Amino acid sequence: VTIEDLAGEPWPWPRLDLTLLLRAVSPYRPAPVGLLLPLDAPDALEPLQDDQLARALTAFDSPVLPAVAFRGKSSGKALELPVLTHHGSLGGIRPAEGFLAPEENLRRPARTAAWKVTPETDRHVHRVPLVFRQGDQAVPSWLLEMYARAGGADLAKSELSGHLVILRDDQGRELQKIPVDLRGSVPVDWDSPDPAATKMEIRSVVLASEQERIGVTPVYPLATLTRKPLIVAGTLPEVDPSIGSPWGEKSMVDAVLRAWTRLASGPAPVLHPPRGVIFACLLLAALAGLLIPPHLPARVGAATGISAAVFLAGWLAARFGGYSGALPLALGTALALFLSAPLLRWLETGHVR
Repeated sequence: VTIEDLAGEPWPWPRLDLTLLLRAVSPYRPAPVGLLLPLDAPDALEPLQDDQLARALTAFDSPVLPAVAFRGKSSGKALELPVLTHHGSLGGIRPAEGFLAPEENLRRPARTAAWKVTPETDRHVHRVPLVFRQGDQAVPSWLLEMYARAGGADLAKSELSGHLVILRDDQGRELQKIPVDLRGSVPVDWDSPDPAATKMEIRSVVLASEQERIGVTPVYPLATLTRKPLIVAGTLPEVDPSIGSPWGEKSMVDAVLRAWTRLASGPAPVLHPPRGVIFACLLLAALAGLLIPPHLPARVGAATGISAAVFLAGWLAARFGGYSGALPLALGTALALFLSAPLLRWLETGHVR
């Protein structure tokens, strides 16, 4: 369930609106609750609303607030986040050292998680982060915090093993394995149908609460919120800047819901082969190129056979392990086989030591 600001009007009192909203939905006990809104600056118009919002947050079980992550500590305040046990290298994971974090009084009754979405070269958002790297530790993103709690997972028992997030419950039982890419992200499936999540509007939810209180048919059936994940987001430029997608400008919550739906449907092939496997394939292909006779038909046949074997192995890894990149690796092995012998002859005739 998502509650958004869909009115299309300026939002001059964000803290007041959020406070009224949280008080309106708290009797229905949604869980987990996450705010996908920037709360790093105090309310300039009504500073007292920060305290009111903090008290409204205490009605929920550790709501999740986002802290915008930066690469260096000098770009924001230092913030210690809950860590995720990891095994393997974190070298490629997106760093998060400095943060634009919510105000301290808002962080006390809530749980803060790192969040940062970066467009690709085509200016579209194709991936959203699941884990970040803080120093030599892995920390979960806002999306992973929400998704894990909605699925009954305990991140204190979960782990990041290589490029695989393993979610476990509080008893240590494995619930799900989620493959992530080299940067710790998962894909946004823009080609899938619109998510089936229920959408509500902030002010209308407050109105529905009052209507139920006086016995009038509400504009929204708020009883549907009970024990369901709740995301409070904004769709106005002042609150949540639009993001690029293959279908035009979308809001951040659209990308989050599509990634969430993809996660719930099972693992996706977003992994890349380990560097050792890539180097081993290229080295073996180059050595084979030195042993094969220099006749063109023999080299073409050998290159075709080796690249086909690599592609088949990559396809099986994509089918059962969530890996991708079979075609580039197959083409690379064929190229290494063709170039190894000419390169060796050039080194020998050029007297390169």
